[in-house]
Amino acid sequence: MTHFVELSHPIVEGMRTYPGLPEPKSVLFFDHEGSRERYGGQAEFLIASLHLCGNTGTYVDSPYHRFRGGADLSELRLERLADLEFVCVDARGNGERGIGARLFDGLDVKGKAVLVRTGWDRRWGSDAYFEPNPFLTEDACLRLAGTGAVFVGIDSVNIDDMGDLRRPAHTVLLGHGIPVCEHMTNLGAIESGRGRLHAVPIAWKGGATFPVRAYVVLP
Repeated sequence: MTHFVELSHPIVEGMRTYPGLPEPKSVLFFDHEGSRERYGGQAEFLIASLHLCGNTGTYVDSPYHRFRGGADLSELRLERLADLEFVCVDARGNGERGIGARLFDGLDVKGKAVLVRTGWDRRWGSDAYFEPNPFLTEDACLRLAGTGAVFVGIDSVNIDDMGDLRRPAHTVLLGHGIPVCEHMTNLGAIESGRGRLHAVPIAWKGGATFPVRAYVVLP
C-alpha cells in the first residue's frame, strides 16, 4: 500500500512567506449558490482566482531566479523535480547557523535530492520565522554541486543567510542548474533512501519561482 508524506505548507490568503513580498489574495468570481442560475439550476461550481508572488509558501527556485540567462520554470527538467531518490540530513545539532560541508561528509548524493532539516519550520506563521535563520554555507553548496546533487531543499526561511546580500548558496546551486526548494516542512517524517520525492512547479514560461506541493511517496 502506497503512503504519502506532505512536505509543503498550505497557501492561505494573507499569509507571509518572506518580509516585503506580496501576500496571496483570492478573488471569488462566483460561489456555488451564485453559479446555479448559470447552469439552469442543474449544477453549481465555485470559480476563483489566486493572486500570489512566486515566492509564496513552499516553492522551487529555477536558475532564472538568480541568473538572467538561466533556465526558467518551464525549462526545468522533470527528472530534477520528480521521482527523485533523496537524502535527508539532520542539521538540528549543527551548533551554529551556517551549515557547512562537513555535514555531508561520506554521503552519496549523486543523482539525488538533498533535503536539509533544521527544525526552523516549527516557527512557521510567527514573527520568529524571520529571525536570523539556519542556512547552507558556500562551501556546503560547492560540495553538493561537486558531488552530483540534483535538487536541494531546506525547511528554513532561506537557503542563504538573509544578511548576506551575495546570496552564495543560491549563486552556487542555481549556477550549477540545481533547483532549490525553500520553506519545506515535516522533514522529520521521512528517512533517507526511503520513498521518492516529488516537487514540481507549473511550467511557467518566463517564471523564476513558484509554489509546489512537495511530497514523498512511500512504498
